[in-house]
Amino acid sequence: MEHDGDGSGPNKRRLLPLAPAPAGSSGRGAGGGSGSRGRRQVTAACEACRKRKSKCNAERPKCSLCVRHGTDCRYATAPAETHSQALKRKHSELQGRITPYEELFDLLKTKSETESLEILRRIRSGNDVDSILRHAKDGDLLIQLSLAPEARRRYEFPYISEMPASILVSDNLYLRSFVYETTFHAPPSHGFAHESHREGYGDDRYLKPYHAAQIVEPNFSNINVSRWTNVTSDDNLCRRLLNAYLYYQHPWTAAFHMDYFIKDMASGRTRFCSELLVNAVLAAASHMCRELPDRNRFWAPQTLSYQFSAEAKRLWELESQKTTPSLTTIQAAIVLSIVAITNAMDKVGTSYLLQAFAMATNLNIFSANCGTDNEKKRRARAFTAWGLFCWGAWQRFYFSRRPYVKDPPAYPLPDPLVDPQFYGEVWIRYPLGQTLFPTNLGCVIKSNLELRKLMNDMAWELFEDDKPPRISVEKALECKSRLDAWFVNLPDPLTPTKIVLPDHIKIHLEYFGTIISLVRLLVQSGTPLDLTWQNIITHAEVRLETLVRLYYLRHSYESYDPLLMHWLMFLGDTILLKLDGGLDSALTATTMPYTPTTAESLRSTLILCAKGLYDQSRNFHIAVLLYRVLRDRMKANDVDLLRTHIFTSPSAASSSSSSAGSGDDDPLMMQYVQAQWLAPILTPEGDGNDHAKRTLDYLLREYEKLSLDRNVEDVSETSSSVDPVSPLRS
Repeated sequence: MEHDGDGSGPNKRRLLPLAPAPAGSSGRGAGGGSGSRGRRQVTAACEACRKRKSKCNAERPKCSLCVRHGTDCRYATAPAETHSQALKRKHSELQGRITPYEELFDLLKTKSETESLEILRRIRSGNDVDSILRHAKDGDLLIQLSLAPEARRRYEFPYISEMPASILVSDNLYLRSFVYETTFHAPPSHGFAHESHREGYGDDRYLKPYHAAQIVEPNFSNINVSRWTNVTSDDNLCRRLLNAYLYYQHPWTAAFHMDYFIKDMASGRTRFCSELLVNAVLAAASHMCRELPDRNRFWAPQTLSYQFSAEAKRLWELESQKTTPSLTTIQAAIVLSIVAITNAMDKVGTSYLLQAFAMATNLNIFSANCGTDNEKKRRARAFTAWGLFCWGAWQRFYFSRRPYVKDPPAYPLPDPLVDPQFYGEVWIRYPLGQTLFPTNLGCVIKSNLELRKLMNDMAWELFEDDKPPRISVEKALECKSRLDAWFVNLPDPLTPTKIVLPDHIKIHLEYFGTIISLVRLLVQSGTPLDLTWQNIITHAEVRLETLVRLYYLRHSYESYDPLLMHWLMFLGDTILLKLDGGLDSALTATTMPYTPTTAESLRSTLILCAKGLYDQSRNFHIAVLLYRVLRDRMKANDVDLLRTHIFTSPSAASSSSSSAGSGDDDPLMMQYVQAQWLAPILTPEGDGNDHAKRTLDYLLREYEKLSLDRNVEDVSETSSSVDPVSPLRS
């Protein structure tokens, strides 16, 4: 009979009880499955046990098997972490480490050449990637934007870092301006005991460049811009382009009311916004967005400027078939005209402009009620009428042609202090700051429009197509008197003491540049200048150069600015002729002998102007052409010096000068040039009244022939510094 329970029968061997398992043991006892209930689960074995394929008890810092074998015990996982979790964690860490480097790589691709070189300098000096990115995001790397206003920095002049002695004269008002005193940390000259007491002290606008600021209002962030174009679906890109247009072109041309345009774009309405206008604006802005490569190559199908322009042209052809034009079509014509002219295609630009005037006449927008009884439409039409008049006056004055229309729009320009909504306002904020600053858009636009009206009046009185200008001493004095009256009545933000933003400075540049142009017209008409006129032109030249230099010190020349390009060429040509001794003595009252110091000072201004034209050539094609016109009139050693400062290092400069198609020697696309714009240069004596020989188209054709002759004859390097047959030299 068998007994249950303890297995202690006569025929049964007695089973001894199992000894308790060692603490922490993960092995299985003789009890098999029943003993597994007390076993501790191991999440991850050490690397040595994984390699041996042994059972690891996962003790840390060393497991029992590694202790027994005397091997190095390492874990690829954190405590309580599986191998799968460790892989995910390491992947995330790696992604986190890769992302900053990818961002840094993107910066090197999209930043300007100068800024990219500064990033590389920081890398080589040992800065970590996070600090470099932080500096890049906080503001412009070149000027080291800082929380402390005292840590102020500025752009440095190429070649000679100081202001020339010739412009440091006691009656130069701009040497007492806030921007000059802040930039050079000069003692206050406004009757204050200390600089901190003056108005504008600590103001970011006087401490940081305009392009470092961000537009806060108007705000494009919630607008689906891509719905208005077939070129791209990237809304962020389109918004950046609209911001660039608002920064660099809208205050200068005022083709359309920005607030009305934005509201209709956001809501999808087409009263003040259209696909044609949006694509025209984006085509223009593609030349202004510094992150876009090859933005000056408007002929290249892969560029955004080409694609937006092609889409605008397609839409223009559809609009032109309509019997009744729309306001947005006139606005688009103004914008497309500007795009064409800045790309040296004046005939195309003039065609758009003439059609805009024809449509404006059809809609009667130059009348007092602008052809409508609706108040909002009337204001929008009046704004565009003045913008069209402004652009036409600008073009005809600088082309030395009679204007398209004699009289300005009948709708009076309102005072921006009384009716600021007519002009709108742009509010900006600088890196590391919380203060919002207005750009004084109303003051800028109204002052620009009033100046264009004066220029239109002068062009109507002085110019007649295909004939020399009709100017006398009395007429020149009358024109100057009108300009002076406009200048002394500029609003407070645009006074010489307070100007700071690029559009502020350009208003003053045009004033002095126009005075110099009037005096030159007088000389070309055969009128000898007495001492009074010589003092007038010298006074204006000193202020013009001061403004050009202040512009560079605070903002640099890299941002899109066709009007700046004009005055850089104007000043560069004047300096070049002074260096070569080819400037008519009647055009200057300078009695200072040309000592080596004076020559070096002139050379520094020439290098600055040429560098500015090169910087502008990154944005639009006409600057490429002007840069080449000025550069190839310079002496060989001056060109080498220029390239040294353009390309940062002598080695880069020498490589650029020895390789065809390098940075400043790309082939000129002459087949696209249709430029009747008169280059602001002095022509050889006897050619002053022959406007055909001052058109950019003529100068470039002659330049091209000269280049071919030089290639055939293998002219020596020294002969390139003085060229007796060039139409560009006296």
